[in-house]
Amino acid sequence: MTARSQSFACAGEVHPFAFPGATEHYPPDRPVRVEHIRLEVELDFEEKALAGTCTTRVRANREIRTVSFDAVELEVRQVKVDGKVAEFANTGEKLHVTLPSQLRVGAAAEVAVRYGCHPTRGLYFWGPDAGYPDRPVQAWTQGEDEDARAWFPCLDAPAQKATSEMIATFPARMKGISNGALLSDKQKGSKRTVHYRLDVPHAPYLVTLVVGEFEEAFDKAGDTTLRYLFPPGRKQDAMRCVEATPKMLGYFEQLTGEKYPFGSYTQVFVTEFIFGGMENTSATTLTDTVLHDARAHLDYSAEPLVAHELAHQWFGDLITCRDWPHAWLNEGFATYCEVLWKESAHGTDEADQHRREELDAYLQEARERYARPIVARKYHLPIDLFDRHLYQKAALVLHDLRKRLGDSLFERALRHYVKKYRGGAVESVDLARAVEEATGHNIDRFMDHYVFSPGHPQLKVELRYEAEERRVRLKVKQVQKTEGAEAAPIYHLFLPVRLVVQGRAREESLEVADQEHVFYLPVAKDPSQVLLDPRREVFGTLEVDKPIEYWLEELRRAPEARARTEAALALGKNASAPAVDGLRTGLSKDRFWAVQAACAKALGVVRTPRARQALLENAAVKHPKARRAVMAALGELKRDADVAAVLRRVSEKGDPSYFVEGEAARSLGKVRVEGALPVLKKVVRRGSFMEVVAVGAVDGMAESLEPEAFAIVEPLTAYGQPAFLRRAAVVALAKLAEPAQKKREALECLRELLRDPQFPVQMAVFPAAQELGDVRIIPALEVAMFRDGRAQRAARETIRALREDESRGKAISALREEVDRLKEETRGIKERMEGMDAGRKQRPQFRSHRA
Repeated sequence: MTARSQSFACAGEVHPFAFPGATEHYPPDRPVRVEHIRLEVELDFEEKALAGTCTTRVRANREIRTVSFDAVELEVRQVKVDGKVAEFANTGEKLHVTLPSQLRVGAAAEVAVRYGCHPTRGLYFWGPDAGYPDRPVQAWTQGEDEDARAWFPCLDAPAQKATSEMIATFPARMKGISNGALLSDKQKGSKRTVHYRLDVPHAPYLVTLVVGEFEEAFDKAGDTTLRYLFPPGRKQDAMRCVEATPKMLGYFEQLTGEKYPFGSYTQVFVTEFIFGGMENTSATTLTDTVLHDARAHLDYSAEPLVAHELAHQWFGDLITCRDWPHAWLNEGFATYCEVLWKESAHGTDEADQHRREELDAYLQEARERYARPIVARKYHLPIDLFDRHLYQKAALVLHDLRKRLGDSLFERALRHYVKKYRGGAVESVDLARAVEEATGHNIDRFMDHYVFSPGHPQLKVELRYEAEERRVRLKVKQVQKTEGAEAAPIYHLFLPVRLVVQGRAREESLEVADQEHVFYLPVAKDPSQVLLDPRREVFGTLEVDKPIEYWLEELRRAPEARARTEAALALGKNASAPAVDGLRTGLSKDRFWAVQAACAKALGVVRTPRARQALLENAAVKHPKARRAVMAALGELKRDADVAAVLRRVSEKGDPSYFVEGEAARSLGKVRVEGALPVLKKVVRRGSFMEVVAVGAVDGMAESLEPEAFAIVEPLTAYGQPAFLRRAAVVALAKLAEPAQKKREALECLRELLRDPQFPVQMAVFPAAQELGDVRIIPALEVAMFRDGRAQRAARETIRALREDESRGKAISALREEVDRLKEETRGIKERMEGMDAGRKQRPQFRSHRA
């Protein structure tokens, strides 16, 4: 599953991951083992209902008389066991079936449940309405984490892997997709019935059904048939997304040493999907919002999403986490496979940049929300775990492990892990044992530090050349918090160093195992470069204090783009003329776009006249991603008429890249010059991929803080507007409420949107509520019936943040009152003292005389 687009960043101080009331979760007992699931269902699109029979074959692990299924809000009409009517009790959460007789150990029974439902989770019906008259008629399922139980009765645990069968009936004009091979596709009158079967056991959350009007295309990857389904008329856009699939599949077969295990592979693009994608076994579901035209393809690719979900067919589907705390074995591997594919297909520099973006995402969560162990058992709902620790941190930890083992041993360990646990359910210790068996390396300490402990290494390095001793002095400190409930360990790691002396490079490896250590590296003369971890492969943060000359030479000559990027960002903290000149050269001439982008960002931080000129000179830099970074950096130059003219020109006349155009509009609002609002008002009506141009204009209006912008933005929150635009407008409304003196109207809008049928819009309310900072929304957040666990957690975080802001505000107010009171008391005392002094001056003076 790709869920990162839904990550919710909560502003403010870091808190514990688990909220009060959270409990520790462990895998359920397994009195029976599920062997096969057969679903026979009919979809009613008018009623948004499902009816059918689910037959489950179970085999007893111990003597039992009752089998209990997870079944949420299902109307159970009849239960049969081995063809005979059986007694049952339905609680609305569980279906308890009484077997006709005791089931002996090793004996099997078939439990057939006839039922119906109007699902609000698990299975979603979509169609046109007044707001979106062109929305297609579709139904699709989404079972992860524990939503399969909301559309069919099942033992809804990842370890309960079984073969499956789907017999689905729906309107004849539609196509139906499910797991495995299509055995039959029959039409009778106005109805169509498809029959799919998958003979490889898989978890219940991976059972899928997608029904809708699709066009389709086919391809081959070795012996595997590839099937692509997409909205009518979008074939070219779909193929831009999936065209690399055959090569990807071959690459992952080679990487894992395991042929694709499920016969055929389908990818289907659906409307209103609540994640980026979902790796249903043999049949991945993808959001149709990633379908893009040639213009968007200049600087956007769906390859990371496609690679992620395809990699899951091995990591998550073939090998499945035993329970959700170990879900990083699904998501961490799939996320890291994005990097591995990018390295294979597009080179080391692109892969290193992708890792950098993953690190930035994880660090934001660790800095603004919480730091938790990757494996955590205490939570409210399993979906709480699907965060940037489970995805990005886990992927970065795997890369760190690869670096420690070396490429050859890492690949050997990976193949052994896949071979050993093929078809099974695993925990983190299984990976550790597989690595040890394949390579001889015991990684228990590594797992304890990086997987079972919160936090990450935070290294500060002071680097100096000591000429008299002819050596480089490196003082390395681990500065992460090592005490308290959320403490990180003192890490044991190896920090690569490259010294370039007289044109020759020398590699060193510093073993860091203490909180502070000083290393001395002998050199013949002053090095021209001293690079620490040039590709930033050691997981964590690295802050290096070294002379500017080293940074400049690194930006000019380091072979690794990641090293040049880090040098550019470091130079952004130095406003000297040499630093700015180095950044200017890097922006205009570096061969990799991410280095150019880093130079632009650094110049935007410096903001001197020299830096400003460098940005203006490179406003038309060739690569669209670098050009976008220049537009963003120009937004840091407030109230600059020349800068505004450049941004206005790009906003009005456009750019070959949607993203550059949107960024220019965003920055035009940020510079806060007169006349920007009419331009942004026109731009907001411009259509684009994911509405990135209009979203940039809305963000720009919010940044402008112009009171008149409120009236422009408010209608864009309405149901019927494009979803991406609505999300941006919701947050913009909150930012504009105070300058427009419209906090009451904004508050009422946010309250209404908490019930919005579009999940992404619902999720936008939480950051907007924090931006608004009005505690009056808390009652609405407390009573809202959020069906999605992500919204439930986001609501808790928002309520906590608002209350803390209120408490801080009250504390500041009380402090001000106390200061005012003390001032009054001081003034009173001063007045009395002045009165006493005046009285003394006016009082007659008596002298005593001695006779």
